[in-house]
Amino acid sequence: MAFKIDITTLRQIYEKLKECYEVISPVYDNGVIQYRENPSFDAIPFGKTQIEYAGTYFVSDTEKNYISYVRPSNTLKNFLRPPQEVLYKVYKKDEKIYFESTHVKRPMAFFDVRKCDLKALSILDDVFINKNNYPDDYYKALRENIFIVAVNCSEVSNVCFCSSMNVDFNNDYMADIVLTELKDGFLLEVKTEKGKRLLEGLVLQEAKEDDIKEKNQVLTQTYTKIKKSINKENLKEDLYKKIDHPYWENIGIRCFGCSSCTQVCPTCFCFDIVERNSLDGSYSERVRVYDSCFNPTFATVHKFNLRDKISFRYRHWLLHKMAYWQDQFGDVGCVGCGRCITWCPAKIDIEVETNNVRDIL
Repeated sequence: MAFKIDITTLRQIYEKLKECYEVISPVYDNGVIQYRENPSFDAIPFGKTQIEYAGTYFVSDTEKNYISYVRPSNTLKNFLRPPQEVLYKVYKKDEKIYFESTHVKRPMAFFDVRKCDLKALSILDDVFINKNNYPDDYYKALRENIFIVAVNCSEVSNVCFCSSMNVDFNNDYMADIVLTELKDGFLLEVKTEKGKRLLEGLVLQEAKEDDIKEKNQVLTQTYTKIKKSINKENLKEDLYKKIDHPYWENIGIRCFGCSSCTQVCPTCFCFDIVERNSLDGSYSERVRVYDSCFNPTFATVHKFNLRDKISFRYRHWLLHKMAYWQDQFGDVGCVGCGRCITWCPAKIDIEVETNNVRDIL
């Protein structure tokens, strides 16, 4: 089921989403395009584009399309696995101790999700639910209450390499509706019953065969614009062979170990558990917080740090994405969104380093 809509109808769809969901969409603020809770359709950064290189990011105006930016700097995990998440609370009342679980069921609609982030969401689903013998109830509670409006990219950034990381442009993954910007409007494709129900009451014009053809042309043109790539053939085996190569030290000298890459990565999920207690002992809460394999204490056991050098931590991170993940889940753990490249203050490029380690050495 597909329709051709204009910007006015797109605004109406956004308003209908707000009736049932907390809408999360890209917003331009303080020089950065980020996913935020956004009650205003006008706050979506239409007419903006982002320029990205290793360690470089800025946003400028463009007259190309409404949706000319690539993807926000943050990811869906910020909402489905928030940086701080209270797991349960313990408190005293009437001389008794009570335990209260805090599963949050927050209906959220993600407006404008790109294929790389949809693929990342499918990876997180495997990690926390589908391929986990002990599914994460907190993630699942949030995950079951979302609506996804996906958007097919028509532009790419200089750091994108999703096409070589198993991101399928013709797969709409778990999107409820999918948008593609055309020359004179938008192609709206309905993928689920939930998507169909959202559109009830709207006057929509069915898409024509030429509209579908134009969408396919957009996908093809976008695919050809991506210049970076990683050859995955025998990637895991080749990386394992280089696990003791001195080139890792070369990277370790340049890497600050700041963990910026893991914070912006849509699939990194390392966490720590902390206890927060009131001074009078009447209240305590257990909180899950973001952690990173780049933190010096992450691999410390009984005072011994198993990865006491930055080069060891970078090697672990890259191998987890490109090799260990294949052993665990049958797929790579990287979607080629390029965020870790853009936001690395040392300008270290995972695509370059992976190819270097595997092919050049």
